[in-house]
Amino acid sequence: VLQSSSLHSNSQQGFQYSRAILVENELFLSELQAFARAKAAAGYSQEELQETFAFLLFDKEEEAQRVCQSGLRVNSSDISTL
Repeated sequence: VLQSSSLHSNSQQGFQYSRAILVENELFLSELQAFARAKAAAGYSQEELQETFAFLLFDKEEEAQRVCQSGLRVNSSDISTL
């Protein structure tokens, strides 16, 4: 999934991943669901409401753990590799 998710085909072979972890956080999930309900009520289409995924690349495991605990908000981090 990671290899095929690259936006640019020449990037697909540029990275080697040692491990990927799916993080599920109930608090963040409930926030996402409330956000989606509000957007649906405002008339957004199913296509606009469809979930998509992104992957963050961390230099250190501690950075990943911090994001998993506190979440990632706009302008709240210096993480720039998506």
